[in-house]
Amino acid sequence: MGSKALHPQDRPVLSEQETRVLREAARGLTNREIAARLYISETTVKTYLSRLFAKLEVNDRTAAVAKAIETLGLKP
Repeated sequence: MGSKALHPQDRPVLSEQETRVLREAARGLTNREIAARLYISETTVKTYLSRLFAKLEVNDRTAAVAKAIETLGLKP
C-alpha cells in the first residue's frame, strides 16, 4: 500500500495559524470554539478556513481535514 503523502515541493504551505485552525477543526470544534481557544474572532476562523480550502483544493472542512491528514501528516 503506497503513501499518499506529497513530495515536499508539492505540498501546500500552511501558516502556523492556519495549521492551528485546521488542527482544531480536525478535533471537531465549531468555528466559535476554535475562535475562543485561539483568541481570534469567529470571522477570522472563517477566513482561515476559506484560505485552507483554497490551498488544499477542497470545498469543506471535512475534506480539508481528510486531505491534511493524508497529504500533510496532520495530527489532530
